[in-house]
Amino acid sequence: MSLWRSCSAHRRGLAPTDAEPRAAGTVLTVQLPGQKPQSLGLAALAAWPQTTLTQRQSVASSGSGTTDRAVMYSGVLLRDVLTASGFAPATDRSARTSIVEAVASDGYRAVLSWGELFNSPLGDQAVVISAQDGKPLDAVAGPLALRSLADLRPGPRHVRNLCALVVRGL
Repeated sequence: MSLWRSCSAHRRGLAPTDAEPRAAGTVLTVQLPGQKPQSLGLAALAAWPQTTLTQRQSVASSGSGTTDRAVMYSGVLLRDVLTASGFAPATDRSARTSIVEAVASDGYRAVLSWGELFNSPLGDQAVVISAQDGKPLDAVAGPLALRSLADLRPGPRHVRNLCALVVRGL
């Protein structure tokens, strides 16, 4: 079954197999190689170490050029979500050739590598976001989103309505 169908089922309250009902409150499925998918709720994510990062954005406005504003994102580092879910990159050499696919409920996908998350400064700025500017994400963006704030162009790896993380080997 495709990840998109799985996330679509997720939004309807079904498990990735489309056969079992999901636990109430599930907002994110984490699939690690050789393991059953794990369902996470907002409460589980809130219990993990939280990080807050600020990004400066230039916003074009009519007549006055551009204005800068600071946007504050809060959530859990992506690598912390993966580690807490059982991904053990420090002890498993084969993990070094892994990719992480972040999947949105509409089928949009973004990919990050093991090297980016666990062996570069980007890992300190790839965040599973649950709040923006101190408020929970709205229905358009969330309940969860993923942003890689270290990217020069953050748009391609901005995943709204994040519903699944899938780790694959190359």
